[in-house]
Amino acid sequence: MRTKQQWGTVIYDKARKRYRARYQNPHKPGAVVQRMFKDKLTAQGWLAGEQRLVEGEKAGLAAWTHPSERDAEQKEQQQRKAVMFRDYATSYVEQARRKDGMPFAPATRRKHREYLAHLLKAEFAGKAVSAVTTADIHRWLETPMDPTPRLRAWQLLKEIMTQAQRTGIIEHSPVTMKAPRLPKSRQAQIPVATRAQLKIIYDNMPAYSRIAVYMGACFDLRINEVCALQVRDFDLTRGVLHVRHSVGRGEDDTGLRRLKDTKTASSTADLPIPTPLRRMIIDQINGRNPEAMFIASPVTGGIISDAAIRRQFNRAAAVAGREDLHFHTLRATAIDTATHQGATLKETMALGRHDDEKTSIERYQRANRQRLQELTDAVATALLPQQRTTEQIRMEIKQTKRHLERLEHELAEIVEQARKEDGTPSN
Repeated sequence: MRTKQQWGTVIYDKARKRYRARYQNPHKPGAVVQRMFKDKLTAQGWLAGEQRLVEGEKAGLAAWTHPSERDAEQKEQQQRKAVMFRDYATSYVEQARRKDGMPFAPATRRKHREYLAHLLKAEFAGKAVSAVTTADIHRWLETPMDPTPRLRAWQLLKEIMTQAQRTGIIEHSPVTMKAPRLPKSRQAQIPVATRAQLKIIYDNMPAYSRIAVYMGACFDLRINEVCALQVRDFDLTRGVLHVRHSVGRGEDDTGLRRLKDTKTASSTADLPIPTPLRRMIIDQINGRNPEAMFIASPVTGGIISDAAIRRQFNRAAAVAGREDLHFHTLRATAIDTATHQGATLKETMALGRHDDEKTSIERYQRANRQRLQELTDAVATALLPQQRTTEQIRMEIKQTKRHLERLEHELAEIVEQARKEDGTPSN
């Protein structure tokens, strides 16, 4: 028995005792699309739905795909929605990449696995991703946990659920609450170092590594960036320091220390070499070849460990009466000193080479090159021991002249603007 309709056909198959609904494939002339159904009404309903899809494509609303493709896609979607949170989160962490598409450093991957371990202890870890609720997350946040791991694990959870939403596994992320608060960082409350304290620390460190103090304080370098410096990173002709590397270990954060990429893309930078620091840098290089480490291990001649620099720094800081100081505090010292020297927010962020768009709100854009040179000179002048030389005096005169030129230029612009507003002809 054949039932003809305005669109498509429904045929009763006596052998199978089922109804066959079919219609012409809109993408392949001469081919048909068909399905079998137990009853006629269901067959007609399916056919009506297919008609809407075909006509929708003709109207430009959506592309038509073969029912078998749609079935496969639906099956895949169901399988994805059924994936367990534990499996999905683990896969996410293992496949995570930096914003530039490069793999995370071994130490960073190790940290991610630590945060993942906190998530996998949650009760919802055994649920499907699509079944995790906001209430589940609130209960997990209420479990005993140190503040920092709690925040980092929560941030990872938010990333995971955002990815699940983006890929269609869930419609909306259940991570809707505010981020857990952290107590004020103890390190952030440590007072910055003074020039006199830096001098004492410098004098009480070994001769081969003491320059690390001023590299951290004047260039705002991280300790691993200091350890990674090579002679070739210093362009003394142009007065530029090329920050290109940090120091890390191999796969899984194990093995010997080696040069690696900087912590973030913004950490890679060309920084002006402060004039007051130039002589000290030349003495440290001492004619060595470009491949040599700027601060070399006295044992191997290769990369010095950050742990060694920290031990030396901590002992010297104790002599200066600053047992509370960390090497990382030198970064705060650089920014604080720059601010007190009149640097703008953009300039201090350019010096710091941070990469936090949320808190910076585009404040870390590249600062004016000439101003940044003057800024780093001013920071170094404020931090280095006061032993005025003819070179320093000439440098100060040069800075003053630059400042005077800017003021004269600014004054000329103001006068010219006032002339235009008054309609006074120019001389």
